[in-house]
Amino acid sequence: MASRLTLLTWSLLALSLIAGGCKSTPGSSAPDPSTAPPEAVEAETPPRQDVAPPVEAARRGEGVSPVVPEVEQEPRYADVDWPHLRIDLNARVIEIEGVCAINSGWLEQIVCTVETRTHESLVATQAKPSHLHAALLLIGLEPGKPGWWNVDPDDPEGRKWIVQPPAGSHVSITFEWKDGEGVLRRAAAREWVRDFHTHNLLPEGPWIFGGSMMKPDYTGVMTYVADRTGSIAGLVTFGDELLGWCEVLPDQESVMAPEWEANTPAMPETGTRVVVRLRAME
Repeated sequence: MASRLTLLTWSLLALSLIAGGCKSTPGSSAPDPSTAPPEAVEAETPPRQDVAPPVEAARRGEGVSPVVPEVEQEPRYADVDWPHLRIDLNARVIEIEGVCAINSGWLEQIVCTVETRTHESLVATQAKPSHLHAALLLIGLEPGKPGWWNVDPDDPEGRKWIVQPPAGSHVSITFEWKDGEGVLRRAAAREWVRDFHTHNLLPEGPWIFGGSMMKPDYTGVMTYVADRTGSIAGLVTFGDELLGWCEVLPDQESVMAPEWEANTPAMPETGTRVVVRLRAME
């Protein structure tokens, strides 16, 4: 237990530097994601990926069922002063205050910070990504690295691309909100995302704690990139996500046409208060 507390202490100390920023030192910036590591693989532009079977209730606009109370341990909240979030150490769950940002249209983000990518994100929050990174450390998860992709420069037709899947601990994302009658509802994040062509939901799969990255800003000060870009949970792969979808989805239409959209029938009105629950899966 003592060794784990020591690890958490050092992790939080490191994240305090993320939140406050520190001067850049030679060699301290994160690797440039445009350079493929040895383990990167080369792939043809993929066909449309398999999706889960249609969810008829969502198609009929029935939404989701009311929440059934879960039998869980007594909550034990971490004593931290990070606005718009709280950490249940016993359940290994982080709760984030947010609002429904859009409930129709193309999607590139699942959760982002306000005044960033809200035009393409399901939920917007004022919680700080670097605080969420520290919170994920507190519930025992380990960051890896975000996924990334690049078109193969040696392919003149631009049909081959180099892929590096995200790495890190696995997380589930669920949303809770009250409907117009005040009934508490809950849905997995994937239930708010559907294929534009078939209306099938986003497949089952974990979200990966890539952990964004540290890079200098235009003044040379090292900062946590997701604090600048707002990318808390990304659907497409920008390479700066705190949490990323388990598969790489290029963010350029020339490589992969837009496919995923908000599943309007299963969602509340825009502006509805939403609690985002991040739960450790391991």
